[in-house]
Amino acid sequence: MNMVACDPAPALAKSSSDRWTVSALYTYPVKSCQPTSLSSSIVSETGLLYDRLWMLTDAQTGRFVTQRQVPRLALIKVLIDAKSDTLELSAPGMPTALRLPLHPQLGVDLGSQHMVRVWYDDVYGRCCGETAQAWLTAFVGKPTRLLYKDNAKTRLVSRYLPSDETCHLPPQSGFADVFPFHIITDTSLDHVNQHVPLPLTHHHFRPNIVLSAADQDARPYDEETWKRIEFEAPEHKTWSMFVTSRTPRCTMPNVDLSTGVMRTDGEPIKSLRKFRCTDPGKPTYVCFGMQAAPQYAGQAIHLGQTVTVRERGFHSLTQPL
Repeated sequence: MNMVACDPAPALAKSSSDRWTVSALYTYPVKSCQPTSLSSSIVSETGLLYDRLWMLTDAQTGRFVTQRQVPRLALIKVLIDAKSDTLELSAPGMPTALRLPLHPQLGVDLGSQHMVRVWYDDVYGRCCGETAQAWLTAFVGKPTRLLYKDNAKTRLVSRYLPSDETCHLPPQSGFADVFPFHIITDTSLDHVNQHVPLPLTHHHFRPNIVLSAADQDARPYDEETWKRIEFEAPEHKTWSMFVTSRTPRCTMPNVDLSTGVMRTDGEPIKSLRKFRCTDPGKPTYVCFGMQAAPQYAGQAIHLGQTVTVRERGFHSLTQPL
């Protein structure tokens, strides 16, 4: 039986921790492929550096491709080599790695423009060429194109943002599902792992930022009460991130990350459905993690950074993400 959806803010606000620490950072250069772990990153207009700037599409239908359709994408390792300015993709069974320019140039590395519907947004990308298409087609098993986010076309995200003028940066995304940042806490993941039949890691939920509690008072899912969190910075120049909504989960956590095969028993989503249908606006959605947008771009985020909860409040998915 599903838990009755309710907002936990009133119950948790007085007893939960307000201080957290950045314990992990992940960027996902190629949507739905393996993450790259970071020790620090500048916050760009679309999130962490390089996050979801590349995406696979079906070369015949034009639809974007993720682990939902091709679980084997979980096996594609992605390496950022800043010294050689390249992005390297490698995968089991592929005789060579695919190397791409980390900062591709239009007319040199990028070709035709393609519009792709990413959930509720039309997003524009540029084709990364025949070599990338051949490599990915061989791995996926059907014609597959690789796109790079078209820098000339901005993808603004406006849903669930604060209405006041404190959010100076109009949030943008590359090929992420919605917002430029996804946050989870280790406290909540630990609780999840007490109620599912298989151990889950950060990678099953694909966060950009993982936060660990700075004291013993933190409670699971406290992040669902956050509205604004503040990151420490040198010379007391703190900056904020706005926590906008819960993250509905699809079937991707059901992919066995070691084999690239979708589990047939429906786990862990089957178990999560028993206690993580918690959003008042969408009470049938399984939710874990929070969407977020930065106050502005250019600031640094790094492991060990202190994060303080400054505002709490109510979240409800009243419109599509």
